[in-house]
Amino acid sequence: MPDSAPLALLIPHAAPDQKTARTVLIALRRIAAGGIDDASAANLLLGSFGMGYRRPLMFLRVLMQEISRVSRQPISIAPCCCPRMTEGEAAILLAIERGTAHPEVSRAALASITGTLDLSPTLSVAQALGDALSDLGRPISL
Repeated sequence: MPDSAPLALLIPHAAPDQKTARTVLIALRRIAAGGIDDASAANLLLGSFGMGYRRPLMFLRVLMQEISRVSRQPISIAPCCCPRMTEGEAAILLAIERGTAHPEVSRAALASITGTLDLSPTLSVAQALGDALSDLGRPISL
C-alpha cells in the first residue's frame, strides 16, 4: 500500500471549494480544538460575514455542543490547515447544507457519525445554522 493510502483513509474527502463551506469547516475545526468560546472562530466568522456573524457563530457553537452531547463514538476532526476533510466533518457540512430541504439526508449524516438516532435537537440546530447562512445570502453549497 502506498504511503498516502492510510492518510486517504483517515481524511477521505477534499475540502470544499465554496467559500462559505470552507469558512464553516475551519470555524468548526477551531471550535473543536479550542472549545466553544474560541476567539479565532468568532474572528473568522466576523471577517467572513461582517456584523451578521453572530447567528451563525451561535448556531455553530450549539451544533458542536449537541453533537458532542449525543455522540456515542469519537468523531475525527482534522487540523485547520488540512486541505481534506474527515468523514465526520463531511457529514456535519452535509447536515448543515441539507438540513431544511432534505432533513432525512441530514439526519442520516448525523446518525452515521454520532452512532445514535436520538437527533431531533441536533437536527434542529443544523437546520437553524443552514437557515442563518442562507439569510445572510451565503448558504453552504457542497
